[in-house]
Amino acid sequence: MSENRELAAVLEVWDPVIGLEVHVQLATQSKVFSPSSTAFGAPPNSLTDPLVLGMPGTLPVFNRTALELALKLGVATESQIRAKSRFARKHYFYPDLPKGYQISQFEEPLCENGHLDIIIGGALKRVKLQRIHLEEDAGKTSHVGASSHVDLNRAGVPLVEVVSAPELSSAEEAGEFMRSLHRLVRWLEISEGDMEKGHMRCDANVSVRLRGEDRLGTRTELKNINSFRFVENAIESEIVRQVRLIETGAKVTRETRLWDAERG
Repeated sequence: MSENRELAAVLEVWDPVIGLEVHVQLATQSKVFSPSSTAFGAPPNSLTDPLVLGMPGTLPVFNRTALELALKLGVATESQIRAKSRFARKHYFYPDLPKGYQISQFEEPLCENGHLDIIIGGALKRVKLQRIHLEEDAGKTSHVGASSHVDLNRAGVPLVEVVSAPELSSAEEAGEFMRSLHRLVRWLEISEGDMEKGHMRCDANVSVRLRGEDRLGTRTELKNINSFRFVENAIESEIVRQVRLIETGAKVTRETRLWDAERG
């Protein structure tokens, strides 16, 4: 059975449930907590400073422009804006995270309970946004043969993370959500939105359940996808993969997965 026919057969019996977490780079000249430049294409590790590198005794200084740009998106999506929001440390170890933690927002995000409208089949669908919060980006690790290389130029670049409710029901809707958000942030001039430069990246949370069921299935997270088409392809592939597992008596494991766009 071809992939398209298999997907169509799956969707006659199963309902996908999809939520997106979209990271959008804000159009600031400097990083969110340090004066280093956010320019693209500089030599590796040339856009760093003691704050980015997490040197002892350094203290972050917040970039006011990042706040102003994030607030514009919050207002445009009719979100509830907190008069007082709070940053948190998200601890994890990875070579491209020099401090050993990421500065993000957790309990008290800047914006909550907004919405983004998308057009599907000529009809409007309103998708709830659980939150929009500010955070810093990590660096980039690349692998060449047996060697790994770390470039910290992106570390500390200001992001907003736009988190949808699990209200998307197809890969098409997920792709249109991404396109609608892309148009909005470019129109508001809060991000250049250049996908090839990593200005917009998506994590997709995908689960399936039998039609008519209310209970959510086990979800997986598809990580760091930077193309509308790749988001749609990855979600369609993951829907089919999960249904195959369930129908053969296996279980879907809650895990983070990567999408290989070249191999599909």
